[in-house]
Amino acid sequence: MSESSYVFEVNQHNFASVVEASQQVPVLIDFWADWCQPCQQLTPLLTKLAQEYRGGFILAKVNADTEQALAAHFRVRSLPTVLAIWQGQIVEQLVGVQPESTYRQIIDRFHANPGDQIREQIDVLWQHGRQKEAIQLLREALKQESESIELKVALAEKLLQLDQGGEARQLLQSLPAEERERQPASGLLARLQFADLVQGAPDRGALEKKLQTDPTDSAARRQLAARYVLAGDYEAALEQFMEILRRDPQFEDEAGRKGLIAIFEILGNEDPLVTTYRRRMFSLLH
Repeated sequence: MSESSYVFEVNQHNFASVVEASQQVPVLIDFWADWCQPCQQLTPLLTKLAQEYRGGFILAKVNADTEQALAAHFRVRSLPTVLAIWQGQIVEQLVGVQPESTYRQIIDRFHANPGDQIREQIDVLWQHGRQKEAIQLLREALKQESESIELKVALAEKLLQLDQGGEARQLLQSLPAEERERQPASGLLARLQFADLVQGAPDRGALEKKLQTDPTDSAARRQLAARYVLAGDYEAALEQFMEILRRDPQFEDEAGRKGLIAIFEILGNEDPLVTTYRRRMFSLLH
């Protein structure tokens, strides 16, 4: 059976993700079996609709023979059976093969504009370890909406997570100036600055040892802070930049202060760390 970015094999272990996904888009659960002749007609039809709607709904396939507990839980007595789930609730149950228009009506009743749901769909793929498919989905969406700022930023964010900073930089720099200066693009550009800082730098452990030997080495401390940022340990990074600001406020054209501000850009003004460290920074400067 063919797979697409919107089609998932579901079992009792990952079924919770289906319910979670239904908070954003409708989910059709297709109970099927190899021996079921009508299933061989229905599943390709549903897969075709999933590809056509491009994230407007998710198709979750359940092999009723291997997942008997799930089939029993939903009282599936004949195949194929399709359950439509929306926001965690079963809203339709269809037994046997129905006309294509019937499935379209159910999907259309609940699905939002695929463009509005792209990030949620990408997150589902990412959580299932299907990063390449998530990236491909974003690329395909950008072909359809080549000027979409939201899609460019989303693709840049995922590329950064895969350490593909060069392409991410090109995408972000292609945005209008006013977009580059606001979240989330400004935070991603700040993250790129930290990625640049660690090019050719020692690993985190080596930098930590270096600073134990020489706490006055501001260059090593800045590289360590950048390592912490890229690892998502923002509080540790903020502490390192505060230490640079205390020890050597003029280092590399106020690198301590600028590092703090760059992390503030990544986290956003509402983050409690930003409130705390902005206050501490101002106290130290004034």
